[in-house]
Amino acid sequence: MFVGSCHHFSMVRRLAGDGDEALQASVAEAWLGTHASPNTRAAYRIDLETFSKWCAKKGSIPLRANARALVAFQAAREAAGDSAATLRRRWSALSSFFEFVTDRDSTMTNPVRGLSRPRVLAGDPSPTRMLTAEDVDRYRTVAATLDPRLDALVSLLVSDGLKVGEALSLDVGDVSGRPPTVSIRVRRRGESRRVILDPHSGRVVLRCAGGRSSGPLFTGNRTTASDDPRRLTRFGADHLIRQLSEGDADRVTANALRRFHITTNQSSGTNIESVRDRAGLADVRSVRRYL
Repeated sequence: MFVGSCHHFSMVRRLAGDGDEALQASVAEAWLGTHASPNTRAAYRIDLETFSKWCAKKGSIPLRANARALVAFQAAREAAGDSAATLRRRWSALSSFFEFVTDRDSTMTNPVRGLSRPRVLAGDPSPTRMLTAEDVDRYRTVAATLDPRLDALVSLLVSDGLKVGEALSLDVGDVSGRPPTVSIRVRRRGESRRVILDPHSGRVVLRCAGGRSSGPLFTGNRTTASDDPRRLTRFGADHLIRQLSEGDADRVTANALRRFHITTNQSSGTNIESVRDRAGLADVRSVRRYL
């Protein structure tokens, strides 16, 4: 929905008057470009798109939103079942977006200012669903029958604790070795490190690569202008993962799969610092919250 680049911020007030969606899109893309983390950009893009769709149903656009609209949006998302942590992230995304816009047009005001943010209390347990071993076994079986990409992605999350963004950024050239010893090169906080994969992960990752010698490990269904496969997006990965639990009352998420890795490793006796390092978390407090 949000594509292009922003060149004319002085036109933002015109947008609020005539509903120029193309200009809104370029403003949104420019705002997303100010965030260095790919994970933050992906999450904030979804948050802004969710808000935009909600506004469209109300016959408006995000840049026309006032404080009353934001409160109504929050109530709608609470009713839809968003967790407190998700509500707070959406609020942060919208606050950042409107701050970006108002910094470039002094005649506009940030509708988020002065409103009470959703609260996530320090020490609260993770709202992420806790999976059982039976759940994970079932998801692995489904993944293996559906798609080699899904099979590899589930294994990297469950057995190796990778973040989705880390897995999606892998290239075929980052994979080396042969079963049972296969390793990948992961980029974390600006540094590159080798991670030896679980033996099953090694096998399904090589299956996912499919004999290719270059390009992204996880590919999408579309190709580039040169007919090379495009990298699988976060949206595409989420679509694959949703297929694991179609028809279930509780839909599985990538974060739930990764939480299973963290909790099972800790319960098996792995010390918390090793669990933190393996999962690429910055602080042991994040591990404790998962636990």
